[in-house]
Amino acid sequence: MPAQVFISYSSKDRTIANMLCALLEERGHRCWIAPRDIVPGTSWGEAIIDALRSSTVFVLVFSRHANESPQILREVERAVHLGLPILPFRIEDVAPERSLEYFMSVPHWFDALSPPVEDHIDKLADVVAMLIAGPKTGYIPGKPRGAKRLTWNNGLVRAIAGGAALALLLLAAWLGGLAPPASPVGWIAALLALAIPAGVAGSGRVAGWTTRGMQGALLALLLVAAGVYGWASSSYVIAGERGAPLVRGTECTPDAKLVYASECPDLPSDALADAAYDPATLWTAASIGRVKWMLGGSWALIAATASLLVAGWLGGPRPLKQED
Repeated sequence: MPAQVFISYSSKDRTIANMLCALLEERGHRCWIAPRDIVPGTSWGEAIIDALRSSTVFVLVFSRHANESPQILREVERAVHLGLPILPFRIEDVAPERSLEYFMSVPHWFDALSPPVEDHIDKLADVVAMLIAGPKTGYIPGKPRGAKRLTWNNGLVRAIAGGAALALLLLAAWLGGLAPPASPVGWIAALLALAIPAGVAGSGRVAGWTTRGMQGALLALLLVAAGVYGWASSSYVIAGERGAPLVRGTECTPDAKLVYASECPDLPSDALADAAYDPATLWTAASIGRVKWMLGGSWALIAATASLLVAGWLGGPRPLKQED
C-alpha cells in the first residue's frame, strides 16, 4: 500500500516524528518516514523522491533543527514542485528562515507548543483525512473507535492502568495485614486508587497535578501520612487471639486501671488474654475509636496522595525529549 503521508523531520526531532507517525497510522493513514521505510540497499535520495511522488500529503515537523536543515529544505522544495499540500507541525516557537520561508507560505499551520501534543496531532489527523479524501460534500473526519482509542498515547488509559496497579498493591497490603485491621478503609483505599486517577485524567484538569511544586507537595504529604501510619500501627496494633491484629486504645478503662495501675495504657500481652481478647474491656471505646480514625485516615491519605501522584505522572502529556 503506497504511503499517504510523507513525514519530514530533523533527526534531532525523531521522538516527536515517530509519535506523530504512530498516531496518524492509528487513524488509518499510512505514513512514509525515514529511515523506517527506506529499503536496505536503496539510495537515500531515490527513496525520498519515490516516496514524495507516491504521497498525498507532506507533513513537516518544524523546529529550530528543521529550520537549519538543508535536507529538509530540499524535501520541501520537491514537495512544492510535485504539488503536495504542505502541513507544518510546529513544535517550537520559531519562524521559518531564508529559503524555507518562501515555501512555507501555506494556509495550514499547526502549533503544538502547548501540551498535550496528542490533541494537536488529533487535529492534524482531521485535516490529513480531509486532504486525502478529497473534496467530498459533508465529509466528517473519522475518529478512532472501540479498541483503537485504547492506546498508551491516551492519558486516560495511562492513568487508569497506573491506578489499577496501585489498587492491586493496596489490596495486597490489605490482604497481607498491613492495612488498618477490621476496617473497610482497606478496600475503600483500592477503590480510591482506581477512581482518582481516572477522574482527574478524564476531567481534563490533569495539568495542575503535573507541576513540580504540586508533585513535591503530594510526595511530602505522602511521606508524612506514611510516617503517621507506621508510628500508629507499631504503637497501637497488637496481636490478638491466634495472632489476629487488634487496635488498642490510649486510655485504660476504670476496671483496667484498678488492676494494672501504672502499667496503663501499655498493658502486658497476658492482660488481653485474661480479657478474652476484648480490647474494649481494657481500653475505653473513645480512645480505641480515635486510634482507628488515625489509622484509617492516614491509610486513606496514603492512597489518595499516591493516586494523585499517579494521575500526574501518567495522566498528563508525555514528556517529549529532543536532542540538542
